[in-house]
Amino acid sequence: MRIPGPDPGAPALRGGASRPGGRPGWAARLSALAGPLLAAALAFAGPARATDWPVEQYDPGAAERPADLILPMPCGGAMAFQKVVVPVEAADPLDDRRLRLGQSQPETGYSDYLRTEHLRGPFASDEATFYYIGRYEVTRAQQRALAFDCAPPGRMDRTAAAGLSWFDAVALSQRYSEWLLAEAPDALPPEAEGLAFLRLPTETEWEYAARGGAATDATQFASRRYFSEGQIADHAMAQGSARGEVLPVGLRRPNPLGLHDIYGNAEELMLEPFRLNAVGRPHGQAGGLVTRGGSVLSAPEELYSAQRREYPLYRAADGKALAGATFGLRLVLTRDVTSSDARLRAIRSRWLDLAEAPAAEASDPLVTLSALIEEEADPRRQSALTDLQLEFRLARDAAAAAFRESAKSTLLSGAVFIAALADGAREIDRQTGNVRAMVDQIRVSDGAQREALIAGAERVNRQLRMLRDLQHTYLLSYRSALETLSSEIEGEVVEAAFGLLQQELAASGQTGILSGLEALNEDLARFAARPDMVEADLLALALER
Repeated sequence: MRIPGPDPGAPALRGGASRPGGRPGWAARLSALAGPLLAAALAFAGPARATDWPVEQYDPGAAERPADLILPMPCGGAMAFQKVVVPVEAADPLDDRRLRLGQSQPETGYSDYLRTEHLRGPFASDEATFYYIGRYEVTRAQQRALAFDCAPPGRMDRTAAAGLSWFDAVALSQRYSEWLLAEAPDALPPEAEGLAFLRLPTETEWEYAARGGAATDATQFASRRYFSEGQIADHAMAQGSARGEVLPVGLRRPNPLGLHDIYGNAEELMLEPFRLNAVGRPHGQAGGLVTRGGSVLSAPEELYSAQRREYPLYRAADGKALAGATFGLRLVLTRDVTSSDARLRAIRSRWLDLAEAPAAEASDPLVTLSALIEEEADPRRQSALTDLQLEFRLARDAAAAAFRESAKSTLLSGAVFIAALADGAREIDRQTGNVRAMVDQIRVSDGAQREALIAGAERVNRQLRMLRDLQHTYLLSYRSALETLSSEIEGEVVEAAFGLLQQELAASGQTGILSGLEALNEDLARFAARPDMVEADLLALALER
């Protein structure tokens, strides 16, 4: 969905211009109040001198895929944003999405180890919530426009703005928000209840978008980087590619959401302070500023979605705010949580529903029932409580059996997926060998024989593509089974279900599936220690027998 904004080929809204169908801009209003001399001075000094920017200046990737949202800026400028969908129950104001972020390598685990976060978008449709994040890092031209320097932007003005302190970045977001709310409120998303505004992203917002959000599958989302094919140089300006200087935005491939320069170029300032990762949770001490994504000074191996770095807010030498040479920013469009009275009432009502729901007993309810039975003097009430105790035991046994059956079903599915992946890998190897043999024959043939061989090779290549697509689907299902068994079902339940299923398969002579089950049991511990493994590693894990 493209939110109505300025058409790339049409003039963008200027700060001092009147908006069609809206109230006059600030220069026109002041002119009516203070006379032509003041209006002329304002026009000379500020946005009314602007010329409109070419689309290449604010959305260089538009030819391949236009941005989801274009917001106007002073001086006839513009900024491009992408919509980041966060699938939740939009009608429930307290529903949010549970995410596993970070990475499993221990070397930098103190900073970016695996952790659980929750996210919800500030805007909502019938199906989901969403927020907007800058498609590119803020550029020099956009930085100048927010200072009301309206000289026409040149080619190098598309370079990412850098050399900023955290306070500079916050001030830019404040200046842009105030300008939009005063001069172009109609350009903001109509879904907003209350005032929409711009700010620096939170780390969770940034990393979710960097990984591709809901636009990427579970296997790739959990991977170290958002891409599985190609080189880091195809996606990032890094050490050795830029002579240590920040470069124009949009020169490398985008991520699945259409965001450019997520890795490298300028390192992007975050809203909140740095905290250590205390083996899966945020540490209690808040520190300095955080940047994400790395920069042109980062080595390729330092560029990945979970990468984060702390810097001091102030320089030790003179006590002034630290403005790193590669510090830049990417903005997020959001709004308040309690954005209206109706919204606040809905939140309060839902919170009370959850708070007043029956809480789970901290102790074993059967033990509590036994104590009540012993203390009850009335034989009839004691008998009724005894009957209730029996019903409760039966219900708990049924629930435990259901959990075991669920675990058995998931274990069996995982074992079957291992067998299917092994069969598929063998067929892919066989067909790959056939293609190579055909290519060798094509080189030494001609005429009708050559054409027939080429046609045959194309058929086999189509089959190979189908086999690889099927392999990808099996891997998604295999990852889902491993995630369920490692994080959603109690370990003792999985262990009991494994033993039971092992006996059943052995008794029925299903040795092939039994072998896959035992392989799955081995894979489970390794996956639990490294749940962010990439697709190639997951395939190797399933096949290494």
